[in-house]
Amino acid sequence: MDFIKFVRIVILCSSLCESSKILVTPVDAGYNSRLKNMIQIGKLLMNAGHEVTLLFSDQLEVDALYKLAETNTMNKTFNVIHYKKPPVDPSKDMDTLNQDWLKGMMKKNGVDALEYISSVFDVIISYPLEDDIVWKRISTANFDLIVSDENVYYSRIVAASFDVPLILYSNWGPMTFGANLVQRFNLALVPAFVEPYSDALSFSERVYNVWQYYKLLRVNENIFSKSIGLCRQHGYGEACDNIKDAEKTVSLIFMNRNDVLHYPLPLMPHVISLEGFFLETPKSLGHQYKDIIERAGKNGIIVVSFGSMFRKLWPELRTIFAKAFAAMPQTVIWSYEGPTPEGIGKNTYVSKWIPQESLLNHPATKVFVTQCGASSSFQALHYAVPVVGVPFFWDQPYYCQKLTERVKAGQTVHLEGITSEKLKRAMEEVIKNKTYKENAAKAAAIYHDQPIPPKDKVVYWAEYVIRHKGAPHLRSQGANALNFFQYFLLDITALVAAIIVAMAIILIIIVKKSISIFSRNFKKNKRD
Repeated sequence: MDFIKFVRIVILCSSLCESSKILVTPVDAGYNSRLKNMIQIGKLLMNAGHEVTLLFSDQLEVDALYKLAETNTMNKTFNVIHYKKPPVDPSKDMDTLNQDWLKGMMKKNGVDALEYISSVFDVIISYPLEDDIVWKRISTANFDLIVSDENVYYSRIVAASFDVPLILYSNWGPMTFGANLVQRFNLALVPAFVEPYSDALSFSERVYNVWQYYKLLRVNENIFSKSIGLCRQHGYGEACDNIKDAEKTVSLIFMNRNDVLHYPLPLMPHVISLEGFFLETPKSLGHQYKDIIERAGKNGIIVVSFGSMFRKLWPELRTIFAKAFAAMPQTVIWSYEGPTPEGIGKNTYVSKWIPQESLLNHPATKVFVTQCGASSSFQALHYAVPVVGVPFFWDQPYYCQKLTERVKAGQTVHLEGITSEKLKRAMEEVIKNKTYKENAAKAAAIYHDQPIPPKDKVVYWAEYVIRHKGAPHLRSQGANALNFFQYFLLDITALVAAIIVAMAIILIIIVKKSISIFSRNFKKNKRD
């Protein structure tokens, strides 16, 4: 009997724990935290026993930042399908290492910035479409699931062509590039894109928010039309329509979002909040950083990082930062690789790559000076570190607003009009005023109080889609099928208005008739 039970358990386990084949497609426009987070999803699924294949260009592994960040060779960790991409000078390409390109985006806000870089979508989709060998490998792989960055339209074509369930990942939380990928059920409280609004918008903010939403729809339409055109040119047929229709066919949306950081909003059940799944277990600091922290003494340290994009800064800005850091009594550890800034102090240590999470986890860290990227913001939240946010563009003002106004765990210093003195005062205030640290600790306690660890949630929901061969039952067909007039109940409003008008007309006719009859009777009685 015991042996029979054992056999049943083995059979059950083998049926439940069967390895699946999963394709993961990150955006490849230079190595950055967005791409790293997609790689992390792949690692989580691989560690759960699945066969994971990554799709990216043959140029990524020669990226200098990739070599610093990914110490293990990718081919030893995953199956990798490379599509061909001609070598380019990243300082002249639409790439995260092109500082001029980045500065151009900084001059634009929200949807205007998306329109400014819209040609990037052509590049992202063109190279894999042009590589027939990649398509042949994918067509014979029999994938059970595709997990893709929301901006990789190629994955949408693959999903539609081979009927593979698709999960899209939104790195910026509810602020998706697609206007309706996550339905904005109420523009009165849900920002249309990356504006740094709360959920209590003023009248002018609501007006601007609605305007931004319809601009986003227009920009989406242009991007989708171009990508669909390129797809059809390469002969992929009806599957190209899924570039635009993915919001109606996607199984799940993995959203980088948490209730303590983001404002509440209505979401459909196929939208899954992953709460910073990419955070890693801090490693022990090496002797170099232990010595720096020990020499810092009771003053502690300030950790500075402006993300993967702003590791090099233009002269006037890096000088402002360097002088502000030099004026602080704390020791500053700055992730930076550009020319040595003028005015850099003896208290400032500069390195191309720093163990950021391990430093934030150290009790000697007094404040985190950050651009408030999505990943950095979750790190600050997770490790209960107060921040001084210096947002550059895109989602960064949005996340700085969340950390400094919703969580109240720091201050924001905007680049417009920034000076060394302003930055210095902000750092001093956040370090001396213990309220910021207390608020950060409260937020971290709420963040950690989760029924399912974020990493386990990634695996569970991916396997859920695989088990059920998709999840259309979680997606609202009605929300996707309703047209503009139905969605906003304008047809019902028109019906009610018509009924009211009809009743008013009838009432007016009755009143007129009554007055006419009364008048005739009155005149008749008067003659009699």
